[in-house]
Amino acid sequence: MEALEEVKKALTVFNYAEKIKTNLIVASSLLEFMGELKEVEAIGAEKLLAVYFNALILEVNIAANASKIEGFRDIAQKLQEAVESLKKHNYMGVQRLVSEAISAATTHGSWTAQLLKEKSLI
Repeated sequence: MEALEEVKKALTVFNYAEKIKTNLIVASSLLEFMGELKEVEAIGAEKLLAVYFNALILEVNIAANASKIEGFRDIAQKLQEAVESLKKHNYMGVQRLVSEAISAATTHGSWTAQLLKEKSLI
C-alpha cells in the first residue's frame, strides 16, 4: 500500500510541477514581449502580468497544499517578489525570479518523473 501512496503523490507533484513550469514559461515569454512595448503600453501590460502572477501564486499554493511539498511555497515567494519587482519596472529582476522559479519547479518535478518512469507510468 505504501508504494501506491508514493505513486499517487508522485503523480500529484509531477502534474502540478509541469503545469506550474508551463505557466512560468508563458510568463517569461510575456515578460520578454513587454520589452518591446512603448512606455504607455507597458503600464497596462505590467498590471496584466501582475494579475497573471497572482493567479499563478494561487495555483502554486494549491500545489503546495495538495502535495505537501514545501518547495512549492518557495516558488510562490519568488513570484511574490516578481510582482514587487514588476511594480518597480525592474524587468531584469522579474526575469531572474521567473527563471529561478522555473528551475525550482523542474527540481521538484524531477524525482517524480524518475519514479514514474521506473514504474512505466510515463
